[in-house]
Amino acid sequence: MAQQDGVDPAVLRAIVTRDFEAMPAEAALAARFTEATLRHAPEADELREEVVRQFGKRGLIALSFAMLAARMYPTLKYALGYGPACTRLAIGGEKVPVLRDLTQSMPRASAA
Repeated sequence: MAQQDGVDPAVLRAIVTRDFEAMPAEAALAARFTEATLRHAPEADELREEVVRQFGKRGLIALSFAMLAARMYPTLKYALGYGPACTRLAIGGEKVPVLRDLTQSMPRASAA
């Protein structure tokens, strides 16, 4: 849906592969806060304050609901038997694996 709305495929790939350096600053903040929150990590408190500074309280609430939906939807899909469909995403015509482990990240491709 993000691609259909015109989001740059490079940004989507960076988000899916957790390449924080390749993400726009706002996306990297949201991704870091989301991961810290889902891990119940202490740095979530500091990141939450930055989220509120950048996006306001409404932005924090929206991001919180997005986290909830992001956890709920895959659980529902797996329960109904559709989970294997989400192992790879097609972004900009390229297949990208979906990382499941929040401690895992993909190495950046080197420019050769």
